[in-house]
Amino acid sequence: MKQIITKSNKNAHILNQLILNGFYNGYIGPEKFELMRNRFPNNYRLIGTLNEDGNYDLRFGYKHPMNIAAKFLLAFGVFISLISLIKGNWMLPLALAVFGFIFFIGFKLQEKKEINLFTNKLLEFHKTEYI
Repeated sequence: MKQIITKSNKNAHILNQLILNGFYNGYIGPEKFELMRNRFPNNYRLIGTLNEDGNYDLRFGYKHPMNIAAKFLLAFGVFISLISLIKGNWMLPLALAVFGFIFFIGFKLQEKKEINLFTNKLLEFHKTEYI
């Protein structure tokens, strides 16, 4: 299920408050926002891009140097696996597939955790404005 945040002045104000209160680092633009949780170490970011309905679609990904390294390692692993399979070695592609699966599961769990933390903080700020 894709998380969506409506684009409104209230949500823009709340996103600014999240940055000002030190929960997140990042920027908020008219068509996109990018937030990174303010903790160390943190290689993840939340990206909200404006869709055609006027809402922000939330995506989760790595920060700049890590996203390039992850794509490079994925391509390198596929290349090495293909060469290994052509030569008749099944152990290396199997080990790389297991490692990739564990890596993917960890990424998906972290994605769910970060999006839940973000939406909880967003709802907490929504509630405090009505009190």
